[in-house]
Amino acid sequence: MSGELTWSELKSGAAFQGRIIGALILREMRTRFGEYHFGYVWALIQPLVQIGMMSGMFYVMKAHPQLGTSFEVFFFTGFVTFGIFRDLSTRAASSVSANRALLALPPVRNMDAVFARLGLEIITNIASTAFLVAIFFYLELPITPHDPLRAAQGFAAIVVLGSGFGILNAVLVALVKPWNMILSWIMRLQFFFSGVFFLPEKLPPFAVDILIWNPAAHGISLVREGFYSGYKCNIIMDLYPFGFGIALAILGLTLEKVYRRQVDAK
Repeated sequence: MSGELTWSELKSGAAFQGRIIGALILREMRTRFGEYHFGYVWALIQPLVQIGMMSGMFYVMKAHPQLGTSFEVFFFTGFVTFGIFRDLSTRAASSVSANRALLALPPVRNMDAVFARLGLEIITNIASTAFLVAIFFYLELPITPHDPLRAAQGFAAIVVLGSGFGILNAVLVALVKPWNMILSWIMRLQFFFSGVFFLPEKLPPFAVDILIWNPAAHGISLVREGFYSGYKCNIIMDLYPFGFGIALAILGLTLEKVYRRQVDAK
């Protein structure tokens, strides 16, 4: 008999791991949102509250959005896109420690907990974004993307980037004691230097030369290119956030495999 796995064995194994991840997602939902519906409602309306506050502040200041005529839509493309990256990156970081008891069971692996957390964040953000779009349609705000495929490419880039960073963070939290504190500072800096409030190409040349290395800024600009007719960000590299996210994921998976005992012990 050869030691090679057959296609049916691979398919059966993948289905089994899929059921484990699905069960972990349901557990994550109960743990995060509780038995009451307010947790779900807050997850849906939080971006709406943030966008409303920021838009109201800029309207009071009698400022003008750098794109289009609506602050709400401009901040939608910034806040929502960055929020997906932030949630995937930071919530996955605690996925292993939060499921430590379940990881003692032989079929459950560290990465199952990470993938479950990432899956829940993707589902939650899709629901939240859909709810926000529905509200904008009701308010007759210009939320329809000019190029839906381009906008989808931007959102996909952010999901890949955030997931890759989340996988790496889940491992680094176990291996590097102060990583949670370091990560919080990274995300604060990212919030102010990813183009949430501004267009990167309008910065001074020296700032653009630095910002061009930030993959999150590329993802947000891709989304804005999809939403605004005639807008073209000249610093975008379409595949950069995808490649960066995949590289982070590979690094995280490699570290988890090499240092599995240390990760399991934390």
